[in-house]
Amino acid sequence: MQKIFRLKSANHREKGMILKIFVVCGLLPIILSHICGCVPLLVGAGVATGYTLSNDAATGNVESEYRILWDLCMDKLEEMQVENLTVNESKGLLKAKISGNSVTIKINTINPKTQKLKVSARKYLLPKPQFAQRIFIKIVEELKW
Repeated sequence: MQKIFRLKSANHREKGMILKIFVVCGLLPIILSHICGCVPLLVGAGVATGYTLSNDAATGNVESEYRILWDLCMDKLEEMQVENLTVNESKGLLKAKISGNSVTIKINTINPKTQKLKVSARKYLLPKPQFAQRIFIKIVEELKW
């Protein structure tokens, strides 16, 4: 008789544990979004559908027309005081030297409103993904406004 009671008690504990996991994983993010506001959850949701960081590049799809993205990339590079700039607009290619880093920006059109943006950076032939990521984020954040 006691073994049966313990078994029921164990199932009750498991159900309680599942409920706690649901509350923590399911409801906590919703509660935090209401307390903190929705801004942190929505930042970047519309402009870039996410990006990947490879060994030397940050790549992502950007909701923008080609011309707008191209002009923005040019402006951002000029703001960063490039030492050497090579431009090939027909191929969507920008090459620059910034703080000793060789930076390459490549824009490929997916459709008229969506572009694939790839920013890669190297210094002394070594990949610098964090530097590429910083430039990528500066470009994407500017598109939001």
